[in-house]
Amino acid sequence: MIRLSASELRKNYGPTRALAGLSMELCSGDIVGLAGPNGAGKSTLTRMLAGEETPDSGSITLDRNGINVVRVTDHVAVVHQEPQVWPNLTVLENLAVGREASAVGSPRPQVDPLPSLKLLELERFAHYQLSDLSLAVQQRVEIARAIMYDADIFLFDEPNSALTDEESKSLFSVMRRLADAGKIVLLITHRLEDFVNSCGRVLVLRDGTIQADLSGNRMTEMAIVRELTHGLNVTEATLRTETREAALDPSFVVSLDGCFDPAGSFDRIDLRIVPGTVTIVAGVEGSGARELVRALGRHSPISGNMNARRKDGKEIAVSYVAASRRSTVFQNLSVGDNLVARLDWSSLSNPVPFLSRSKIAARAEAAVKKYFVKTASINHPITSLSGGNQQKVVVSAAVEYGAELLVIEEPTRGVDFGSKRDIYAILRDYAAKGHAVVLFCTEVPEMYDVGDEVVVVSHGLIMGRMAVGEQASATELTHRITELESSHPSVQGNA
Repeated sequence: MIRLSASELRKNYGPTRALAGLSMELCSGDIVGLAGPNGAGKSTLTRMLAGEETPDSGSITLDRNGINVVRVTDHVAVVHQEPQVWPNLTVLENLAVGREASAVGSPRPQVDPLPSLKLLELERFAHYQLSDLSLAVQQRVEIARAIMYDADIFLFDEPNSALTDEESKSLFSVMRRLADAGKIVLLITHRLEDFVNSCGRVLVLRDGTIQADLSGNRMTEMAIVRELTHGLNVTEATLRTETREAALDPSFVVSLDGCFDPAGSFDRIDLRIVPGTVTIVAGVEGSGARELVRALGRHSPISGNMNARRKDGKEIAVSYVAASRRSTVFQNLSVGDNLVARLDWSSLSNPVPFLSRSKIAARAEAAVKKYFVKTASINHPITSLSGGNQQKVVVSAAVEYGAELLVIEEPTRGVDFGSKRDIYAILRDYAAKGHAVVLFCTEVPEMYDVGDEVVVVSHGLIMGRMAVGEQASATELTHRITELESSHPSVQGNA
């Protein structure tokens, strides 16, 4: 039996209280979920258990079959929300970093990596460089690294945020096997269905302490939501608001006619995007949907006839936000500097060509209030914020830029229920003011809550499009998307 105990953990970052006397006990043999709104202290607790942070007071102890372990962190493996990988190294070399068998030559792991590679279906990628692989594969590499070094405690922080449904099922199967093998498995996620389907117990962290311990019949999605949104009036009703109408006389149009990806991920794309709407491009990994969104955001090449101009003939401005927060946040800058990072320097300078700190501060303070960013100070490092608040900063900075077309991959990846509502409101408001918003989403409830139209991509082709407002529920929207995805001849042929 393995038992991990945390007692009266406290941690402050200046005036910000991250943990306020947190106590909990975890035992081997089950998967325990840790839920909490952004800023509740989940990341601080995770870093503390991993030895990356030291509590101001309190203790963490590990009992292994009656023996008290001195160095708890030696027995902890973490799979982070943002993959901690080295893109310039191969998959095999990534598995070896920090635990090399030799100090000479290329990194080689001390432990045989083959079982972990097989478990996560990574053998064929072993000698690929990480930068050439998708975010989903990169995340599986980090999971493999955690599994390789036979730890007692496995902390999974949003591990499947970039995985397909099939990859997620495989991951949870791995977690179950770890728990059955007598390991402690702690899952942090914002996907409530994952808690209900995979965990035997869910702890709800709020305001730096454990506020609820749910299990059995008490552990439902709605019960978790009520604990997460304590003090708010939450019902089963959807977040969806009335669908917006596209502008009758649009100031600009984005049109694609026979467009294709030179690398082959999508082909024969005919699409028209107008201001005033939120368009969702939907499709599983490998369908070409994500690649199409990146091309619309001018982040990757596109061939064919693409027109994105205003009535006066000038090209429209485009603002693009990638899925990986590490690609969109300036981690060495403050909250305020990140909020204004996309703005033209002339709007932040004095008459002479020097940036004005007072103008930067004024714009940043206004953005914090406007976009519901939770921070003690705009001068604090962006890394001091929770993942959800960092994401609000990223989306807010893109909106503040004021581009006619805003393109975002997975706008609420790894974000809690409350922050999702804030981000949806920001995006809906931006569209309502005459801009066009295009999103790549993998979660149908998100498509239903924020979208006006869904464009379904499968096997590199647009299989159909539908108005979200014409679907009675997210469940009905799921069925329609599945029907369109399966209408491709290659899918029908395999049916």
